[in-house]
Amino acid sequence: MYTTRMLSAAMLFLTGPAFAADLLPDLVMPVSHGVSRADRPTVDRCNEAIAQWAAPYNPVSVETSLAEPVRAGAGGARIATLAVKIDYLRQGGIEPRSATIACTVARNGEVSVAVVKQG
Repeated sequence: MYTTRMLSAAMLFLTGPAFAADLLPDLVMPVSHGVSRADRPTVDRCNEAIAQWAAPYNPVSVETSLAEPVRAGAGGARIATLAVKIDYLRQGGIEPRSATIACTVARNGEVSVAVVKQG
């Protein structure tokens, strides 16, 4: 399970606040399909986490779609099961990857992602 975190204080101290953002790769924000207005906030938080996780691996496109309706979890969490397709730029061309993930957005906004099924 992966948890999205903001820049650590150590990174800011090592590089200086003016240059910390230069170390982050550009985010390719996912395009989502089949998301209702009610589920949009949960899916948007999940998409941010997916974009941050994929960024170091040089994605050129990211698409997500709900595999099932967003459901309530323990403690007020919202759980979205997403089909995710990411195309990565590699030396020999584009490498397509896909997975089904369970993305949990806790009441406090923390996002965790677990792979349900690869490919």
